[in-house]
Amino acid sequence: MTRLLLTLVALNAVLLALEIPRHAGLGPYGLAWEAVLLVGLFALLPAGRLARSLAWLIGAVLLALVVLALFDALTRASLTRPLNVVQDWVLLDAVYRLVTGNLGAFTTGLLGLVLAVGLVTVVWGASRGLHALARTAPDHRGHPRVPSFVALGLLLVGLAGTLAAMRGVAPPATAAPGFGLVQQQVMAGQAAIAENRRFRTQLEATREQAQGRPFPGLDGIDVILGLVESYGVSTVFDERYAPVIVPVLDQVGDDLEAAGLHVVTGVLEAPIAGGQSWLAHASLLSGLQVRYAGHYDALQAEPRDTLVQDFQATGHRTAMLAPAIQLDWPEGRWFGWDRIVDKHDFDYAGPPFFWVTMPDQYTWSFFEEQVRASSDAPIFAMLALVSSHAPWTPILPVMEDWDTIGDGGVFHEWAGKGPPPERLWRDFDRVREYYAESVRYSLEVTGAYAARHVDDQTLFFMLGDHQPAALVTGQDTSWAVPVHVISGDPALLEPFLERGFVPGMQPPGEHADYGFDALRGWMRDAFGASSNVDG
Repeated sequence: MTRLLLTLVALNAVLLALEIPRHAGLGPYGLAWEAVLLVGLFALLPAGRLARSLAWLIGAVLLALVVLALFDALTRASLTRPLNVVQDWVLLDAVYRLVTGNLGAFTTGLLGLVLAVGLVTVVWGASRGLHALARTAPDHRGHPRVPSFVALGLLLVGLAGTLAAMRGVAPPATAAPGFGLVQQQVMAGQAAIAENRRFRTQLEATREQAQGRPFPGLDGIDVILGLVESYGVSTVFDERYAPVIVPVLDQVGDDLEAAGLHVVTGVLEAPIAGGQSWLAHASLLSGLQVRYAGHYDALQAEPRDTLVQDFQATGHRTAMLAPAIQLDWPEGRWFGWDRIVDKHDFDYAGPPFFWVTMPDQYTWSFFEEQVRASSDAPIFAMLALVSSHAPWTPILPVMEDWDTIGDGGVFHEWAGKGPPPERLWRDFDRVREYYAESVRYSLEVTGAYAARHVDDQTLFFMLGDHQPAALVTGQDTSWAVPVHVISGDPALLEPFLERGFVPGMQPPGEHADYGFDALRGWMRDAFGASSNVDG
């Protein structure tokens, strides 16, 4: 009986731990019905090959559930939504590259080894504990070590409780976490399949409308999209970050005004939060809200025009600057940019800063000198900035003299400065401080570029690509991002005021009425001669 109770307690703890991701901590439950069911079942089984094999099978199932719960926790913390195996399995490689880019291969391998040992220990302990409950020889008085009526009662009570929990009628403080996790993924998978089918249908229905059309109202106008990594509305409306970010926005606004420029600000809902910036880029360009990797793959399964082709039809040269891209990028080529500048195409001679390949100030300097100034036609460009990407260390100063940036060798001065990620990330409060400072840096740099180089022949967008991870914002925050539109010609900003944008650098609110998919249609309505893209 002592062994039965110890096994019940241990199994109960492991199964209830599966609820931690969903509740961001210990859930409101004290009893997992599957634990009761399993100890009752094994207390009835005779010792032998069947009990041993079944014990290892249950251990393997527990291992799979624990791994699933760990990935669920990682997804909720990084992407601010639950895991969906059908949609998310393709992200494993991206997660590995992100972790190794921040922590290094050795630290990543060491953490993986520790995790593997812990998981194997769970399997081994569960299997040994359950097999030890199987009926062996009776005690010295001829009685079974666990009375049959106790074992049968536990089995029946555990089965009834599990079925009740699966139907949502279990007694308070009880649950069936294992079955619940499987049920959650089955339902999520079914929803994903249906959503992917709807997206493919939408793709086909809007194919003709998506054909590239010129923007006569932007003939001769440089149009630049500067996407600030992880810049979401939380930076403005969360009291932890507003004291850092709001004054920066005010200062940028003052600098723009001093340069004779005008700015309006609104909010758009990003298709994602925490990561997968390429989905945000695809949504802005295509006029469709691309939320999952499966949507992205479906989008690129066939040729399709986007904002890139719209501007090419207007007579613009198009360019994508992606300093974080280090591998072959056929997905980027699908968009049909005239020029793609990835990490290897910059002439950067400075150091990387963990995952950040080069600072944003260098990216803007390179763009102005090597892309925009050398173009013999108006430019349409998207810059995927990276300085405010995790791990948010070190924080660089903004260099007042842009002429000293050159090939970026000047940034060697800050190599090795700031705490390494493995030390910084031991204190989440400190991580949040560094996050705010990294966004401040990127906003200051981008605002300084605009004040220097935007004029009445430029339409400049400074916007976030998505909200940061849930460990920064919390789970239940808006997915909206600020969108600042800047120009020396106030007439170019009028269409955005009509869409609810307000003068100045401060967003009008933290919730958006429109998503990223709206931008292409707005551009067509305001500056083209065709109807909105339906998406």
